[in-house]
Amino acid sequence: MNKPEPLRGQPLSPAETALLHYLTQGHTVAGLAQRLGVRTATVHRRAARARRKLGATTLDHAVQLYAQQQATTGRAR
Repeated sequence: MNKPEPLRGQPLSPAETALLHYLTQGHTVAGLAQRLGVRTATVHRRAARARRKLGATTLDHAVQLYAQQQATTGRAR
């Protein structure tokens, strides 16, 4: 299997931003899939892409980085 292309530093898409926002609010992947009307695999794929863009090692790490960015920029959704 090919290693995913590095995406670090690229901007998050609106879908990735929304996903991370909901995760900071305590939503689960399964709950988000239902809320957004998509499959859990879609949520996992978006989460993986956001994680790579943020340079995070795990989804929890990506959520932490996103929350820190929001606190720093003062742009909480």
